[in-house]
Amino acid sequence: CTNLEAMRPRNVYISHSKNVTVQDVRIINSPFWTNHLYKCEKVRYLGCYIFAPTDNVTPVDPKQGAPSSDAIDLDACQDVLVSGCYMNVCDDAVVLKGGKGTWADKDPDNGPCERIMVSDCTYGKVHGCLTLGSESIHDRNVVLRRCHVHNANRVLWLKMRPDTPQHYEYVRVEELTGDCASFLVVRPWTQFFKPEDRADMPLSKCNNIMIRNIQMDCSNFFNVGKSDKFRMTDFSFENIKVSDKKQAFDPSLIENCQVKNVVINGEKKD
Repeated sequence: CTNLEAMRPRNVYISHSKNVTVQDVRIINSPFWTNHLYKCEKVRYLGCYIFAPTDNVTPVDPKQGAPSSDAIDLDACQDVLVSGCYMNVCDDAVVLKGGKGTWADKDPDNGPCERIMVSDCTYGKVHGCLTLGSESIHDRNVVLRRCHVHNANRVLWLKMRPDTPQHYEYVRVEELTGDCASFLVVRPWTQFFKPEDRADMPLSKCNNIMIRNIQMDCSNFFNVGKSDKFRMTDFSFENIKVSDKKQAFDPSLIENCQVKNVVINGEKKD
């Protein structure tokens, strides 16, 4: 990380470690990322209470919370279980990271996040329940299941950086209840955007994304946009029953998108 990033305080920072368990603790009020794990394997977060205020923090803006107070940042980590935790922070909850920039896939300090399981958790106010990116190069075999969501801005957020080669694949979201603003978000992300010239720049991809067994109230269930900078293929939506104010569900935006038993506002979309 840069010198500036190294100066940013985290409540918990663990790097290059194996067989880590963080259990039954309250981790609260971090001024920056609450938990940051870098290049760790076989990690468990069990029954933790992770909180940062979402408003009434700064006198300049009483609505401002504790910015960038991500709950759990997994940075180039493998074999991680987050189970039975409560998360309420003024940024994303479980975030997968691993590098950013036009040449991020060539940097040995970066790496993939693989075999990540988030289950039986409860979410209060967060920007994203499960966020892939924006600082990611390859996230694979990721599951979010059996969770209850209340007042989240987004549930599954796939941040696509046009300046970074990214690949998100084999992601499953299932058995979720509650309410949110947006459920699925796939959009370009250009914060701190610094593109460079690269002749062999790979096309970023999202593929094999499964969403099933969902019962939620949403302002926008399907917040998805196409771009010539990334490709979306092989998504599936199954056993979905949601309310949706936006009513923007359009599976034609995704190549080979499968829809089965999807009911939005009482109308079947198969």
